[in-house]
Amino acid sequence: LKRKDIKLKLRVLHTNDHHGHYLPDTNGQFGMAARKTLLDSLRSEIISENGHHILLSGGDINTGTMESDIFDAEPDFKGMKLLGYDAMAIGNHEFDNSYKTLLKQQEWAGFPFLSANIFWKGTSKRVFNPVYIIKKYDDVKVGIFGLTTKDTPFKASHDDAKRKFDFRSIIESARSVVKELREKEKVDLVFVVTHIGHYGSSTSNGDIDLATKVDGIDVIIGGHSQEIINAEKHNGTIIVQAEDWGKYVGVLDLKIGMDNKKSSFDYKLIPVNLKEKVGGERVYIEKEIAQNLDLKKFFSPYKSEADEVGKKVVGKLSRTLDGSRLKVRTEQMPIGQFIAEALNHEVKDIDIIVLNGGSIRSSLEKGPVSRKKIHNVHPYGNTISSIKFTAQELFDYFSVIAKKAVVDSRNIIGGYPQIGKGKLTIVGGKLSLIHISEPTRLGM
Repeated sequence: LKRKDIKLKLRVLHTNDHHGHYLPDTNGQFGMAARKTLLDSLRSEIISENGHHILLSGGDINTGTMESDIFDAEPDFKGMKLLGYDAMAIGNHEFDNSYKTLLKQQEWAGFPFLSANIFWKGTSKRVFNPVYIIKKYDDVKVGIFGLTTKDTPFKASHDDAKRKFDFRSIIESARSVVKELREKEKVDLVFVVTHIGHYGSSTSNGDIDLATKVDGIDVIIGGHSQEIINAEKHNGTIIVQAEDWGKYVGVLDLKIGMDNKKSSFDYKLIPVNLKEKVGGERVYIEKEIAQNLDLKKFFSPYKSEADEVGKKVVGKLSRTLDGSRLKVRTEQMPIGQFIAEALNHEVKDIDIIVLNGGSIRSSLEKGPVSRKKIHNVHPYGNTISSIKFTAQELFDYFSVIAKKAVVDSRNIIGGYPQIGKGKLTIVGGKLSLIHISEPTRLGM
């Protein structure tokens, strides 16, 4: 397009699935202080071109690191406020704490938490208000709302998600809000920040479904499935996602035509101090981004307190246990057996153990094991449930579990089962046999 045909430039900046990573990791990767430096630069750049900007999150700020979890993510939400986030989708892990804590987190953040499909149980009243926000750039109106996976009550650690709220239809909720934004508010563009995943699940629609089934959405800023989605287009809707942990900042540059509609776009993902191994040494993928010193100073007291708690050594490993996301969600892993052994130690007289692979969030390195490392592996405040089954009930239960063990390469789900004290034989996608045995000894 010729420059005279472009009315407005709008830079949409985004992240998702932060999961407590306000600090850089042990290799100096990501962290919110470096992210602020990058965001400040990206904003200055678009302002110098007479453009505008907005910063959005696809949710799941909670749960993942001890440094965050012991403070109920206070440093993370206050950090987001300092980074200038405009709004975020509510993720399922926002319900790992009580609703009271979630309200406190919203107060810390100082920006809207958006979800149009969460209602007070048994009512027609939405829990989170405003339902949408409207931003005006010159005379271009942008409506923004959020959506949360329907699976939340079965994924959240706190029972408020089940007791207090209904997570209703993503598609119907979206249609209702889009209609209101288009017809009542007369917006020119509609953005949705989602925490539903790119493909969704067997019980909850994903971003592709949303774009395909709901007309009138211009951009979906996604989350939940924690993957790189490089500006796909479905039904005229642009879908983006920036993996997780603040590893990347997504930069969607929209050019708005004289008719107030999007006419073209550019997209890139900028790594935040990510490194790769070259010749046995870790080097930056792109140029190193300096940490913002004010933000680094702000986080320092939280880090110091967490370091004191986390440094206590609780054990030792003679080998590394791989807990990488892809592995624990697609195949049986020794780290799954390790956690199963811990469950078996806590609850006696158990014949077979199952835990979802998605609950395993880190590897355990060979050598001394600190409390922090254990927390990073399994950061949830889950309750162990022991259940008595008849033989038929056990087979019926594991028949459902077996379906999650047949991995769809498009959608690596957290429900993949790690099995302890036994194994499943699956033939043609169906459970054939349950083997119950003594647990494998790992030589720890």
